[in-house]
Amino acid sequence: MEGPEGSLALNPALQPVLEALHHVLAGGEVDVQVLRSGNPDIVAELNRRATRATRESNILNKLSGHSLTTTV
Repeated sequence: MEGPEGSLALNPALQPVLEALHHVLAGGEVDVQVLRSGNPDIVAELNRRATRATRESNILNKLSGHSLTTTV
C-alpha cells in the first residue's frame, strides 16, 4: 500500500500479481513472468524469509496439533 494517509492504494505494479493470486486461490492457474530482475540481495533475503516463515509455520502447526491440509 502506498500514498498519503486516508488515500492508500495498491501499487499499480502489484495489481496484476494480486489478481493472479486471486485466480490461484479460486482454483485457477496462472503464469508468472519476471520482466526485469530486482536487486539480487533483496530478492535472496525475501526468499530466505519466506523459507523461514514456511518452516516456522510447519513447526508451530505440528507442535499445536493442528493439521492444515490444502491442495493448490
